[in-house]
Amino acid sequence: MNLKEAFQAQNKINELFEHFTEYLSTEENVTRIVEKHFRKKAADDQKDENLDVTNYDVKIYDANKVINFLLVLIDEREKIAKAIHSAKSKMQFDIDTAVDVNKKRHNAAKILRELRQLKSKSILRKNAGTGYIFNKDGNQTTFRYDVEVVTTIDFDRNKVRDLVQKLQSNADEISAEIDAALINTQVDYILPFDTHASAAEILEDFSNAD
Repeated sequence: MNLKEAFQAQNKINELFEHFTEYLSTEENVTRIVEKHFRKKAADDQKDENLDVTNYDVKIYDANKVINFLLVLIDEREKIAKAIHSAKSKMQFDIDTAVDVNKKRHNAAKILRELRQLKSKSILRKNAGTGYIFNKDGNQTTFRYDVEVVTTIDFDRNKVRDLVQKLQSNADEISAEIDAALINTQVDYILPFDTHASAAEILEDFSNAD
């Protein structure tokens, strides 16, 4: 498989592990409940009875099968991690760094596009200001006045426009290199189940194989 398929397989393994560990973490899924009715103590002619009141509707899987499969998933997770690491080490560039830095390019371009949309503006607030003066009698009085709030951009819009184009162009170029590497880099690993199969189908196939 290629590197892109390997990442998809790795994600599938992780999803299955989270799914089944969550299943085992729910007490109802891994226990049986039996009610013991001690009728004979209350009435000699009655028989004691054990009633299974387990809610089997919630027990989707056999807990023993899930426990065994968790070990398989751990083993496969280790195998694919080593295979991916080996494949990456043979590449001409560090793909992890390239992906991380390119995300930052995209984020920066997004922020700068938003900056580019900002415009200067002004708002007139009627009677928003308060002042104090002395009247002709020498008494201090207040008066109201209008306040204009002027907001102007505090950056070079032309520079921002140029940076957006530069970042986007660079990001597109690196994305193309990453995509090519994902397709062309081979990983020495075979996933032992279908990534499109459901968790139940995969678990059943492994259980039957045993």
